Amino acid sequence: MKYAPPNNVSPSLFLFTMPLICLLSGCAGTHIRAEEMSSAQLKLAQPHSVAVSIIDESPVPRRPTRITTHAHDVALAEHALAQDLAQILASRRLSVVGPGDQADLVLVCAVTDVRSGSTMARLLVGYGAGKAVLGTRITISAPRASNEPLLAFGTNSTTGAMPGAGIGVMSAAGAAGTAVHMVGPLLGVPGTLRQGLAQEARQTSARIDDELAKLFDKQGWVYPRSPASFPSRS
Repeated sequence: MKYAPPNNVSPSLFLFTMPLICLLSGCAGTHIRAEEMSSAQLKLAQPHSVAVSIIDESPVPRRPTRITTHAHDVALAEHALAQDLAQILASRRLSVVGPGDQADLVLVCAVTDVRSGSTMARLLVGYGAGKAVLGTRITISAPRASNEPLLAFGTNSTTGAMPGAGIGVMSAAGAAGTAVHMVGPLLGVPGTLRQGLAQEARQTSARIDDELAKLFDKQGWVYPRSPASFPSRS
């Protein structure tokens, strides 16, 4: 995909800073923790429905000033995960129902760590400053067949652990006017770190999709995966 510079950013300035932006975009990553499949080796019929439950198990911050922000971060992560997982599962021809409804499979996504961080700090500083964090624990079970989960694993997703644009952005901004003058428009470029937790939720959902594909393959189930891009949020 080719990116054009925003209207109020000169082409030369855009070309100077774009490699730095791409570096920052590449800092994001979601990793699987301790994947475990059931030892029961159950062979079940092809599932057609999944009950999805998103729950919060993240620790409440000790600082009172962080409690409101944390609650907002939890709500944002839960909403993004629910929307992304629903779209992915529907694209895999699975009917998605709510918690407590009868379904062939139950997917529980527990949010264990969440922090939206600071986009500006990620962009200008990096090295973990202002990084966005999303941790989850996933269990997938077939309640009609067994009380033991078919699959359990955790995910860690982090944006902003690598160096920020720092001196490059600040020195280029000096020629343009101020850091805000230049950085503000660049944050609107597709692929940059503007999304924060929404980006972490999308990457986390994609990894859950990967793990589901492995489970379905092991069970001999059909899991249609289109080469198309990730479904877009409404």
